[in-house]
Amino acid sequence: MNKEILIFGTSYMGEEYLKLFKDLNYQGTIIGRDEKKATSIGDKYAFKGMGGGIDSIKELNPSNFDLVVIASAIESLKDIAIECLKKGFNKVLIEKPGALNTKELTEIKKHKKDNQEIWIAYNRRYFASTLKIREIMEKETTQACFFDFTDREKDIILTDKSILVKNNWGFANSSHVIDMAFFLIGLPSKIESMRSGSMTQHPLGTTFVGHGSTKLCLFSYFATWSGGGRWNVEISTEKGRYKLSPLEELHFCEKNQFSWSKIKLNNQDDIDFKPGLKKMVESVLKEGDILLPTLEDQIKLGDVANQIFGYN
Repeated sequence: MNKEILIFGTSYMGEEYLKLFKDLNYQGTIIGRDEKKATSIGDKYAFKGMGGGIDSIKELNPSNFDLVVIASAIESLKDIAIECLKKGFNKVLIEKPGALNTKELTEIKKHKKDNQEIWIAYNRRYFASTLKIREIMEKETTQACFFDFTDREKDIILTDKSILVKNNWGFANSSHVIDMAFFLIGLPSKIESMRSGSMTQHPLGTTFVGHGSTKLCLFSYFATWSGGGRWNVEISTEKGRYKLSPLEELHFCEKNQFSWSKIKLNNQDDIDFKPGLKKMVESVLKEGDILLPTLEDQIKLGDVANQIFGYN
């Protein structure tokens, strides 16, 4: 019989996890600051709802739970993660990017014991498109990678997220694409970064251009938050170029040709649930081939983001 799942966060991502766990026949507890909201959303998916936020953790026994999922606001990820570790929860899945910045990630690490496991929930690593291009890259020779993490200016300006999150938007949001690219080709061994522009919400830049190399290949990137564009990852091999844009899809342009064709994917899970979520959660619960970054991996990605965006 399955143990229970503990979820922190009653907003969008919290409910996405609830939908999935109900389908997987798991029950558990969801915790939010507002008891009425937590109880209401929990009842929809046969989960117990609790208010009081992180203070409610003292009422729980870690041995009753298979997994903790922290899907709260970015500003609260660090504090909840630390309290879960101190309480003795041994398997923790933290929504991306794991914390507000690398300093907070390092604080979490100080409380982690050797028998405790933490993963950062970059569900895009489990997209059908991502898994397919990884399969292709194992058979073909990767020559180069390009990625574009352009976010829409209006999304940064109009979001109800705090100014702390907006000031760290590159790590808080654009890292979804950056992680996806470096998941495919490995972290940089060398990187040169340039940035320009400024906005009230993100004074350190709005245009980002750079290049470098990993053990696998050369790469370049480009993003214009105050211009146009969309998220995009491209992989070039000896047979042609593969493009993930939108990231849920995979397209191919054969060498010496101009036209793109869409590659058919086995993506029913990405249709039934938030893309990538089911395979990601199943891999963690079954402790199989877990493709997610550990806390230590995420600190390394954060260091790369600091170079790209000029964060301290």
